[in-house]
Amino acid sequence: MQRIRNKYLLASFVFLTIVSAALLFLSREGIRPVVNKDLFRVDTDKINEVTLQSPTTKVQLTFENNQWKVNDKWGADAGMIKVLFATLKQIEPRRPVASVMKDSIGNMLEQKGVKVTLSGSDGSTEVFYAAGNTLKTETWFMKADDPQPYTMVIPGYRVYVAGILELDESGWRNKRIFDFNERNFKALSFAYAKDRKQNFEIELKGRELSIKNMQSFDSVKLDGYLGAVSLIFASRFIAPDASGFDSLFSTPPEIRIEIKDIASRTFSLELFAPKRN
Repeated sequence: MQRIRNKYLLASFVFLTIVSAALLFLSREGIRPVVNKDLFRVDTDKINEVTLQSPTTKVQLTFENNQWKVNDKWGADAGMIKVLFATLKQIEPRRPVASVMKDSIGNMLEQKGVKVTLSGSDGSTEVFYAAGNTLKTETWFMKADDPQPYTMVIPGYRVYVAGILELDESGWRNKRIFDFNERNFKALSFAYAKDRKQNFEIELKGRELSIKNMQSFDSVKLDGYLGAVSLIFASRFIAPDASGFDSLFSTPPEIRIEIKDIASRTFSLELFAPKRN
């Protein structure tokens, strides 16, 4: 009888030990509160204006005449707009920022983060702040009317969510240099600074392409060449005040390309010889 009682007491002791350890662990770690996964999601179909304001730059994306523009100056990169809207559709808060870091991260978001303003065609407006850590491994969002920051993620992806919101004006611009096609093309000219004898001009006569002052040419190669020029893309745009490019901009270009469209507008591109650096 005593043996059975001892076993019972031992089992009870083990059970109580496990329960105590579990309670101690939960008290230290805290129980994660349930977070509304849709807290920062918006109906992207209604958005017609996005403003990204940081301490150093401001980008305004507006939807006009069935296309997106950047700061009312440039056509927007359609691919980047798709990435932005895909991000806004999929982001969700993983957890609230811990209370010991809430104030410091909240202040950082307001002072150094990107203020994101989403304006809808129905008059709705959503405003929040976005930023991340220095290693760009963690992103925080905070509503403008709520001092609680949240750690943000895109489920299934290990990406720096705030990256798309931190782009400057050049990051949003359409990277295609010449936006022409067979419907609006009129003429193209190449001017070589060191050997003007190599200069030539392609023009459209009726429905046929021709090279000015040249009787014989390969029409297939000419068509392919013009198509290649129409698809020139920039890898990035360099700001006029960017350091390290002063000497380049002060030299004359090696080649100048000019495109004329059917509205008699001229678009030019100057090419410079590569530098060692």
